Amino acid sequence: MSSTTSPLGKQVRSGLIWSVVRSWGGRLAGIVIFFLLARILSPEEFGVFAAAAAVLAFIELFAEQGLSDAIVQKPAISPEELNTAFLANFILAALLVAAIWWCAPLIAAAMEIERLTGILRIACLGILINALGFCQLALFRRNFQYRWLAVRTLVATVISGAAGVWLALAGFGVWSLVGQFLTNATVNLLLLWLKPIWKPGLGLSTAGFGQLLRYGGNILGMRLLDFANTRVIELAIGAWLGAATLGLYSVGSRLYAILMQLLSSVVLDVAHAGFSRIAGERERLAEAYYRAMTATAAFAVPCLVLVSAVAPELCVVVFGSVWAGSAEILKPLALLGAVQTMQYYNGTGLNAVGKPGISFLIVIVRAATTVGVLAATRGCPLPVIVQTYVFGQLLTTPVSFYFGRKYLGVSIRRIVRRVCPFVMASAVLFLAVTQCRPWIEETIAAPVFRLPLLALAGGLAYGVLALAFGRKPLMDAIGKLKGRRQQDSIQKQATR
Repeated sequence: MSSTTSPLGKQVRSGLIWSVVRSWGGRLAGIVIFFLLARILSPEEFGVFAAAAAVLAFIELFAEQGLSDAIVQKPAISPEELNTAFLANFILAALLVAAIWWCAPLIAAAMEIERLTGILRIACLGILINALGFCQLALFRRNFQYRWLAVRTLVATVISGAAGVWLALAGFGVWSLVGQFLTNATVNLLLLWLKPIWKPGLGLSTAGFGQLLRYGGNILGMRLLDFANTRVIELAIGAWLGAATLGLYSVGSRLYAILMQLLSSVVLDVAHAGFSRIAGERERLAEAYYRAMTATAAFAVPCLVLVSAVAPELCVVVFGSVWAGSAEILKPLALLGAVQTMQYYNGTGLNAVGKPGISFLIVIVRAATTVGVLAATRGCPLPVIVQTYVFGQLLTTPVSFYFGRKYLGVSIRRIVRRVCPFVMASAVLFLAVTQCRPWIEETIAAPVFRLPLLALAGGLAYGVLALAFGRKPLMDAIGKLKGRRQQDSIQKQATR
C-alpha cells in the first residue's frame, strides 16, 4: 500500500460525511419547502412547472456534456484545460438558451400546455447561471471539499425555498416555482465563487479539452439515455394526460427522487471520486464495492420499502388529501428505488475504472425498455403506466450486475450472500405493514396517527430479522473499514 492511501481514505470518509450533510441538510429543508408549496399550489400548477423542468433538464445535458465527471475523473488537470472547458460550456449554454427562447411556443404546442411558453423562456436562464459555476463545482467534488458544498446547498435551499413560498402565498401560482428555481441557481453560483478553487485565465488547451470531451461524450450519451429512463415519462404524461395528472405524478415521483438522493446518491457522489482513485487496485475496489453494497442493503433498501408500504398514509399526511392519488405513484417507484440503490454501484464502478462505454450500453438497454413501455401504455391510466414502467426497469437489473461482475471483478455469489438477509427482512417489513393496516384502520381513522404505528410495525419486523440473520455481513463490512483505518494509521506512522 502506498503512503498516499491514508490521505485518500481520510478524504473519502470526510467527503462522505459532508456529502451526507449536504444531501440530508439540503434535501430535508427542500422537502419541508416542497410540503408547504404542495399545500398552497394546485396539481395543475405543479404539472406545468414539471413539464418545463423536464424540458430544461434535457437541454442542460448538452450544455454540461458530461465534462463535470470528466474533470473529477482525470488524474491530473491543468488550468488551461479548465479554461477551455469553462468557455465551451458557457458558449454552448448561451446558444441553447437562445434556442429555447425561440422554440418555446412549439414545445408548448406539442405538449398542449399553453402556459408553458412563458415559463420556459424565463426558467431557461437557469441554464446560463449554472454554466458559470460548472468548473468550480467539479473542482470542489474532485478535491473532496464537500463541507463547503454542504453549506452552499443548505443556504441556497433555504433562501430559494423562502422566496418560493412567499411568492406562492402572494398568489403568483406556477411562477413561484420559477422564482424558486432561479433563486436557487443564483445563490448556488454566488456561494461557489465566494471561495473559488480556480479562476479563469486566457490560456487554452485544445488537446487536453479533447481528452475531457471524449470521456464526457460517453457520460453525455449515458445521461441522455438515462433521461429517457427517468424523465421522458414526464413529458409523455404531460402530453397524453394533461398538466394536472403530470402534477400528481410529479409529487409522487418527487418524494421518491428525494429519498433516492438522501439514501443513495449521497454515497455514490463520493464513491465516484473514491473508486476512481483506487481503480487500478481491483482487490481494494472490490472490497469497497462489497462494503458499500452491504451498507446500502442494510439501511437504504428497508427505508425505501417502508416508504412504499406506508405510501397511502404518507402522501396524505405530508401533502394533504388533494394529493392522495400520488400514493399510487410513490408505492411502485419506491420499490424500484430499493433495487436501484444497489444497482447504481455497478455504473459508478464502471465509470471509475474508465469503462463509461459499458455503462452506456447498460443504459441503452434500459432506455429501450422504457420507450417500449411508454409506447405500449399510451392511453392507459396513470397508475398502469407507472407500474409497467417499473416492471420494465427491473427487467434490466441482471444486465447491470453481469457487467459489474465482468469488469469490476466482483462475485455475484458474495453480493447475494451479503445483501440477502436485508432484502428478505425488507420483504417481511412490507408484509407486516400490509397485514397490520386493516386492523389499525378499524380502530384509527386518521392517517396522521396510522402512519407512525404502521412504520413502527414494519420497523420492528425488519430490525428483528436483520439483527438475527444479517448481523455477520454487516459487522464484517464495518470491521474491514475499521481494519483499513488502523492499517492507514500504521502506514502513516511508519512513513514519518
